[in-house]
Amino acid sequence: MDICRRLYEMAGLDTLVIMTPSNTRYLSGYSSTNCQIILNRNNSYFLTDMRYYLEAREYLGNTFEVLCQDIMSSKSLIEGDKIGIENDISYGQYKTIAQIAGDNLTDITTYITALRNIKTEFEIASIKKAQSVTELAYNQALKIIKEGVSEVELAAYIEYVMKKNGCQIAFDSIVAFGDHTAIPHAHPGQRKLKSGDFITMDIGAKYDGYCSDMTRTVGYGQLSAKQAQIYECVLEAQKLAIDNLKAGMTGREGDSIARDYFKKNSLEQYFTHSLGHGVGIDIHEGVGLTPREDGFLQPNMVVTVEPGLYIDGEFGVRIEDMVQITQSGVIDLTNTDKQLTIL
Repeated sequence: MDICRRLYEMAGLDTLVIMTPSNTRYLSGYSSTNCQIILNRNNSYFLTDMRYYLEAREYLGNTFEVLCQDIMSSKSLIEGDKIGIENDISYGQYKTIAQIAGDNLTDITTYITALRNIKTEFEIASIKKAQSVTELAYNQALKIIKEGVSEVELAAYIEYVMKKNGCQIAFDSIVAFGDHTAIPHAHPGQRKLKSGDFITMDIGAKYDGYCSDMTRTVGYGQLSAKQAQIYECVLEAQKLAIDNLKAGMTGREGDSIARDYFKKNSLEQYFTHSLGHGVGIDIHEGVGLTPREDGFLQPNMVVTVEPGLYIDGEFGVRIEDMVQITQSGVIDLTNTDKQLTIL
């Protein structure tokens, strides 16, 4: 059974209208800035405009009836009284559907999320490919790092390598030097690299619609004993989490592995974000490793494991791998060295 029919049967409604770009990409395998999917009892429809119509028809013709029209022109396809929509569409999109079908609309987000959480072999292969290009960009970046290079220069080079090797960027690269590394999501600027700086690179490529995500922190020149100590604590927290994550635990329990380690070492005040998040078509999706996540980890989910410590005005350290959840543990999808590297 194809994924659209599975979703339709799970929802148990008369018609489903899917408008969120990442969900239309998931259900169709095709990306467009203007498309909607309508699923009713007898057919699957892909709506778009003339910019994409011919390509979409060629790409999707065997699985969808591709139509060059909008939702308002497709009223006849929205059958029955029980209509399903996502909960993260815009107010304008909601009003359009309500105008056609009335306000008695049912949220189907839970069903879509359940499907997207569990990655297929194809999806995992795409994530692995994206990760291999991310690692290539990282390794190439290490070769050009020198005193005086700026954060934006290094970020631009990393993104150039990704695009040169057949990928897009999964998100805006985070590249930070020195005390700027104490900001978890620092924006690259004109700051120049100098001896004694930590360098944080949080980067990810996107291949065939699927994202990767990796962070490495490396040193440049002479580091202090405190920098080395904090780095080892972050690395140990990550190792503990990777060694103990498995299917059946909640995201909250996963997060607590690293968080409890930091508490034992009186460092919890410097761990200012969650341990990780799901990855797929969106860079953040599905069950996360957070203090408030009661959802369960399941086999073939892909999540990040990214503990970090951030000392304001001094420096920060984050180390991030992507892992595939299994029944008994995880498969680490990240293959770059994590021992403290000093350039």
